[in-house]
Amino acid sequence: MPDAALSTDPLNRAVNTDAGGARGTSSASPSSVSTGALDVADRRRNFRLGVLNGALFRIGDVFIDTEMVLTWFLAQLGTSNTLIGLVSPIRFGGSFLLQMLVSGYIERKPYKLPLYQLISIIRCAALLILAATMVFVPVGSPWLVFAFFAVLTLFSLGAGLVSVPFMDVVGKVVPPRRRGAFFGQRMFWGGLLALGGSLIVGFLLAEPDGFRFPLNVAVLFVLASVFYGLTAWSWIAVKEPPSSVSEDQERTITGELRVQLRRGLAILQHNATYRRYILVRLALTIASWAAPFYVVYANRELGAPASLLGLYLGVRTAAGIVSNLFWARISDGLGNRRLIVLTNLLGLTTPALVLAFGFLNRTVPGDAPWLSYAFALVFLTAGAFGSGSGIGITNYLLDVAPEAQRPLYLAFTNTLFGLARFTGLASGLIVDWVGYDVLILIALVFSGLAWVISATMAESRSALPPADGIDSH
Repeated sequence: MPDAALSTDPLNRAVNTDAGGARGTSSASPSSVSTGALDVADRRRNFRLGVLNGALFRIGDVFIDTEMVLTWFLAQLGTSNTLIGLVSPIRFGGSFLLQMLVSGYIERKPYKLPLYQLISIIRCAALLILAATMVFVPVGSPWLVFAFFAVLTLFSLGAGLVSVPFMDVVGKVVPPRRRGAFFGQRMFWGGLLALGGSLIVGFLLAEPDGFRFPLNVAVLFVLASVFYGLTAWSWIAVKEPPSSVSEDQERTITGELRVQLRRGLAILQHNATYRRYILVRLALTIASWAAPFYVVYANRELGAPASLLGLYLGVRTAAGIVSNLFWARISDGLGNRRLIVLTNLLGLTTPALVLAFGFLNRTVPGDAPWLSYAFALVFLTAGAFGSGSGIGITNYLLDVAPEAQRPLYLAFTNTLFGLARFTGLASGLIVDWVGYDVLILIALVFSGLAWVISATMAESRSALPPADGIDSH
């Protein structure tokens, strides 16, 4: 979600220009990777720890899945579609809002893992607070909903702050032509663990004896906190080489934010390839408005019981597992631009399937419980798309970001999409005003737009040197 030798002169010139005129950034091309500071044994160890980190993160993430667990939790409380539509913007948008404030600080630090460690502790604590809230605040109290959003916001802010040092270290320790395999294996092994996690989610949400609502959801949050803690432990064990650092003076918070925003806007203005990348992600952001409502749609429109959430989650996870090794090969072999184009084409099928099931639900005479089971096809395509899109979108940005400016590229991009995520507030209003079909049609249109724009993106990695000294085992 830097170290490439770029294949086109305009792109090469764009990404090697210090967008804000800041002193002390590296003048080397993005191909001068930091991994040369590590020996072969360290590189392999870091690679394996990174894969372990991704596997542990994936199972932790499945216990608080936004589209399956969090939106279902609010639906069980009887909250409005507007509030349900707020979950995804807070979870994925709020997490990016502070990144610009810390990006300059991170650029000036040769080592990023100490900040990662501190914020990881706060993130795990937030999950435990949320679990306790669900146990001790009565279900009928409006304070439960308030506490849920307050703690979710705290957790999301911490998750956003931790992502900049994490991705910067990835850029340092994983060579460009191994990043597809790196993220692919993280998703593969994490997916296998998540399959087991999805069974636990389905079991608990079915409210077995002793785990009635909301205790069942509280248990999921405790499990998430445990695995997020193990996730942090695995990444802290990575051997991090020092970064090239900026020589800029420390600034006030407002001064830091102003300078970093000016530098980021200059990159957006002068780098056409980066600008197209941003447009693709904006289109995908609007297309994602509908995603949190797929499981709500299945429950409220098709009558799918809560026990099917485990099936949906398992199908989505399995699709990610099966597809991601294929996506990883495309990323490393053919390039991330082709991967983004291909996955965006696949992304069109998910909203199209939802519209088709809605049509069948209205036209098939009598009850059709089989539709609830067949609706798993929606999550099959969503899982395959999410896996490939995640690899392509993340690696493309790492490819075009120069090493010394990598925290700026990451923070500025994430801030843009943190703010863009809040447009998702419109999703609940759209459902309340004109129904699910209009929202899903919007998702279909913008998925198509993302595919069209991605076809115009430049491939930045054709001149990359082969990976050195890291295997995939």
